[in-house]
Amino acid sequence: MVGRTDAPLVGHPYQVRRRTITASAAPDGRLSYSVAMAFRPIGTVLCAALLALGACVPAAVVSFDPTGPCTMDGAAPGAYPELEALVPASYEGRGPDRLNSGRNCTPENLGALAGIGIAEVRFAGGTWDFGGNRAAALVVFEAPGLTASAMADFYEKSAAGASRTQITGRSTPSLAGRAGRRLDTMTGDRQQTVVVWPAAGRDRVDVVLTNDLPDPKIQAAVDAFGER
Repeated sequence: MVGRTDAPLVGHPYQVRRRTITASAAPDGRLSYSVAMAFRPIGTVLCAALLALGACVPAAVVSFDPTGPCTMDGAAPGAYPELEALVPASYEGRGPDRLNSGRNCTPENLGALAGIGIAEVRFAGGTWDFGGNRAAALVVFEAPGLTASAMADFYEKSAAGASRTQITGRSTPSLAGRAGRRLDTMTGDRQQTVVVWPAAGRDRVDVVLTNDLPDPKIQAAVDAFGER
């Protein structure tokens, strides 16, 4: 199970055809939830992105080229199809409401990862909306040298630096036979959970982010990854 104990924490690019992707905007002018938001401070990720299922970007349309040198952060459906294929196709009996992929290379979004020498992270993820404040994102991250510990540190440092977010629990569950980390936080009256563990492939990390979901649904999200 994905436990909520207070145990102490322990501390190849894809070959794709060059193309420019235009990410469609949500009706309110924000981008349809891009998993790039998983790089925002945790209070923003789970209280804004997961709830509204939209990135806090004012522009209605963003052009994003997923090939070549990374000069800007971006995400769009189909940007990295090989990575999107690693996202669970079904959770809670249905597919994701949104599925997309992208990459981040700016210091703002890399945060603590930039401090350990990671210059670019690619990601793919699906989001599931359960109504009200309840939502989940199942995400895969990939970068040379990326570890679950580094990714978990990113989320914890983001949470610690968010003025309205309080860390309420830390634990080190075993997930698919691999050492993982779980972080529980509260932002206002909303409960957020992040679970991070090593993926089966090298330099890849699986992540589950949830807002106001109970432990059985969090466990089901982890189980949806299987042996990936």
